[in-house]
Amino acid sequence: MSKSVEELQELADRDVAGDGDDASATDDPEGDAPAVGGDADSDSGSRSLLGRTPFSAKGFLLTMVVLIGGLVAGSAVPLVGGITRYLGLFLAAFALGLGRSRRAYLETAIGGALAAGGAFVLGTLTTGSLLIGTSLLSDYGLPVAGVGVTVGVLLSVAGLYFGRDLRIGLTRDVE
Repeated sequence: MSKSVEELQELADRDVAGDGDDASATDDPEGDAPAVGGDADSDSGSRSLLGRTPFSAKGFLLTMVVLIGGLVAGSAVPLVGGITRYLGLFLAAFALGLGRSRRAYLETAIGGALAAGGAFVLGTLTTGSLLIGTSLLSDYGLPVAGVGVTVGVLLSVAGLYFGRDLRIGLTRDVE
């Protein structure tokens, strides 16, 4: 079950030099599904896990730009911008799910939390009068920001999930 560092490095070097046959062996165009019929300790199973990281800085920056763009576009709707900004966040994450080929749930959750939490706090400060907003934040700062963060995480991850689900449903063959 455990492999030495040298064996793992050798597998990584073979994967980089790669023959490319392992990716075509599965029906999953993204490589998300485990290979059917192989044991868990085979070379192809080990090789498919090497090089995958749950977080990418470039992916996170792309995610933040798209999610903030969705928030801004959603908040531009007159009279109901405070509510439609979160619809914009969901639709932006949905578009990310349609367009990206790799899983990016961690990046999207963190990006959605930061974008929606920041928008919620800024919305609280700019709504009504500045004195009421600052008083509200000074008294209930963490719970107020926590609502925005929670809503942002839930909507962005749900949007990404449904976008990926639709893309996979459109690209797979019907059996």
